[in-house]
Amino acid sequence: MIIFSERINGMYRDVRAAIDEHKADVIQQLVRHQLEGGADVIDINLGPTKGDPVENFVWLARVVHEVTPKPLSLDSAKPDLLVQVVPRVRAALPETKLIINSSTAAPESMGKLVPLAVQHGAGIIGLTMDQEGVPGNVEKRVECGAAFLMTALEAGLQPDDIYIDPIILPINVAPKQPWNVMEAIRQLAMANEPPPHFIIGLSNISQKCLMNRLINRTYLVMCIAAGLDAAIMDAADKDLVEAAVTAEVLLEKHLYSDDYLRAWRMQKGL
Repeated sequence: MIIFSERINGMYRDVRAAIDEHKADVIQQLVRHQLEGGADVIDINLGPTKGDPVENFVWLARVVHEVTPKPLSLDSAKPDLLVQVVPRVRAALPETKLIINSSTAAPESMGKLVPLAVQHGAGIIGLTMDQEGVPGNVEKRVECGAAFLMTALEAGLQPDDIYIDPIILPINVAPKQPWNVMEAIRQLAMANEPPPHFIIGLSNISQKCLMNRLINRTYLVMCIAAGLDAAIMDAADKDLVEAAVTAEVLLEKHLYSDDYLRAWRMQKGL
């Protein structure tokens, strides 16, 4: 499981205030907690912060990099912003692996962001949606995911640098979507050999739900069984991370031993 830390996001009040006031110590302490939980990639998202978004992104990337050399996922729903940000962050951090989060399968979005990923040696997350919005069924998700995958491969990206996100919606407003997402993963995994990575923004499923942590934990395990191998999630949630590791042990992705959690932590250098 590739763990993308979700915590460095301006949607959180403490992160938003830290970005607005350029308080590096607040950001760096949060990053350390995520690393201690097993984060492999630090996803950074400005959210509704003040100031110049390009400058804020570059500052935030530098601040995170002072704590860890791990890959950075540059997260924005605005393609034009990412077009400005990616070259600036690449210039500032030439040795850091970057992942563009994210492009839709709309031709305009792919036309801007897929070549950007190729040019800067970045990975890229592709959402299974186009200009018509988030699909309500499996078929459209698979169609959009396949279109993105083929575009990225034809542009020269390797499967290991491509992440397909089938877009999970909150269970309290879209009860059919959890199954649709899992089925889309199963079908898209057969579209190429080797397959790309599959990722979800896990906490979206439990947005405004009372039992959010239990829902997140249960759904993550279900998605891993369907073929998910990456998630944007809270790496500091010990129960969540241990559920993911246990699911992978049960699927023979890790060897079983009575100390399998300890072995996983040692492998991660934790």
